[in-house]
This record gives sequence, structure tokens and C-alpha cells, in this order.
Amino acid sequence: MAASVAFRPVVGTLLDRIGRRRVLLWCGFVNAVSWLPFLAVTSVGPLLYAAVAFHSIVWGALFAAYFTYAADLVPAERRAEGLAVFGVAGVAAHGISPLLGEEVIEIYGYDAFFLLAAGFATVSTLVTLLVRVRAPASVAADTPSKEKAAAPTAAVGTLQGLRLSLAVPGLPLVLSATLILGLAINTANFFVAPFARELGIARVGAFFLAYAAAVVSIRVFGRRMLDVLGPHRVSVPGFASFALGLAALVLLPEGGVLVLAGFLCGASHGSLFPVLSALVVTRAPTALRGTVVTFQTAVLDFGAVLGTPLCGVIARLWGYRAMFVFVAAVSLGGLALMAADAARSRA
Repeated sequence: MAASVAFRPVVGTLLDRIGRRRVLLWCGFVNAVSWLPFLAVTSVGPLLYAAVAFHSIVWGALFAAYFTYAADLVPAERRAEGLAVFGVAGVAAHGISPLLGEEVIEIYGYDAFFLLAAGFATVSTLVTLLVRVRAPASVAADTPSKEKAAAPTAAVGTLQGLRLSLAVPGLPLVLSATLILGLAINTANFFVAPFARELGIARVGAFFLAYAAAVVSIRVFGRRMLDVLGPHRVSVPGFASFALGLAALVLLPEGGVLVLAGFLCGASHGSLFPVLSALVVTRAPTALRGTVVTFQTAVLDFGAVLGTPLCGVIARLWGYRAMFVFVAAVSLGGLALMAADAARSRA
């Protein structure tokens, strides 16, 4: 994941220079191929690390390209709603995949699992052939006329584009909240399963299914409210919900906790990522939209790069319960950041 984050700014520059469709097609093809090296892995070692790094770089590039293309399509006044609905597809897969993966691995083994993943990636690439070239929304839709004249062009370099983007008022604060969200999301993804196994719970598919169901419900039935309420009225309770969901995991192995925690975390994820993304897209210079959206996805994953090893250390030294409480407290820091951004916006 660290390799993916390090490579992500280059992806943003490519999105702005050569276009979204080319990046989607090339990365889609490489993504299908990236599953095959896992078939040769027989132990923990250099080959495994190289295969994971390669796959993560490609996956991160696809993630950024998908959301940049989606941001180009949706109108500014319904941006959170549009990104929320678009994200339903990925979250639905997030809920189905653990259940499907556990069954395939148990019955047919890991080789069949990796081949199935490569097959899904191939189909995805074939569908991407239908994607048309689209220009981003005009600068006038997002910025006042005086700023339009000063808007940077897509010809700037990667580092210069990032520097220009981070100079936008309020953008670093929203990116910091995105970093905390990335930490919270990946804590749920990585540590619920080993904690459950330690407690004698063999399968945790119910957690991920409840998680995905909550995300989909928020984004399908409450999608319009994301823009109507505004980013701050959604994000402040959203971070509180994630904190409650992670804290609830300390009650395991009590019955129903996996479902409750999954629902609370999923409801938070379902509302937070689209409103934070909408804020980032709205504040970014339109000519650098690919760079900025890609950087936000990198920040989201950087939360995992920093937080996953730290959480692993905490879990090893003081136990999983202490680790989940720690991340719940950090999630409240995201609440504080968005409350501060709301005050900054009013001022």
C-alpha cells in the first residue's frame, strides 16, 4: 500500500494529461494480469511482497481513475449524491467478496480464488471499452470568473500540481479528515477478522455484509440528503458513527455485535467518503481535478499505511480491544476537524 500511495501522484498527472479513458483501460488490463503472480507464491518472501506491491499500485490507480471520471460526470450541485451513487458498485462488491472468497478458498483453494479474481478483472476491462472520452465540467461551473482566468492548466508537473492544490483554502483540512477516515476504514477491514478468530468466531462475513448493506442503503435511499444537508452536517455525525461502531467491537463475542458494528461503520463510510470527495472536487482547480482526486485517494490509503502497523503494535501489546478504542478516539478527531472546517467556512 505504501508503494501504491507513492505512485498515486503520477497517476493524477496522467489522468489530467492523457485522459481518463486511457488510464482506465491500461490499468484495467494490468490489473487482470496482476493476480497471476500470486499463483507462484509458496511462502512469505520477496515474491509475495513484490506481487502485493504491484497489485496495490494498479488497484490504487484504478480507484483514482474511476472517481475522477465520475466527478467529471456529475453536476456540481449534486456532486455528493453522484459520487455516493457511483460508489455503491464498489461497496456492494466489498460486501459480497468476503463471502464469495471464503467459499471459493474453502472448496477449491487459493489458486482458484486468484484465477476467479483475474477473471472478474478481465470482464471489468472489457466493460471499460464502452467508456467514452469526456471532458471535465467547465471551470465556470465550480469557480468564480476572476479565479477562472488564474486557473492552472493540466500541463503542470506532478509536484507543482500538488503544491497548487494544497494552497487552496480549506483543502488540507479536508484531506486530514480523509486521512483519519482511511485509518478507520482499514482498521475495520484488517483487524475484525483476526480478532474474531482469536475469540473463536470462525467467520466474519456478517460484519462485512452489514457494512455493505448500510453503505448501499445510505447511498440509495439517502443520497439526495447528502447535498441537501451539506458536507458538515453529514460528516460530523458520520465520524461519530464510525467511533461508535469501532468501540462496539470490544463487546465481542456477544451476539449481534458484528452486525451492529458493521452497520454503524458502514453508515459512516457510506456518508463520509462522498461528502469529503465532493468538498475536495469543489475546492480543486478544475484543470487539476485528476491530480487532486487522485491525491485524495492516496491520502485515504495513507491512513492505512500509517495506521495499520501502528494498530498492529497496539493489538499485540495491549490487545485488540484497546486498539479498537484507540481508533475510535482518533475518529473523533475527524469530527473535530470537520467542525473546525464548518466554522472556517462560515467565517
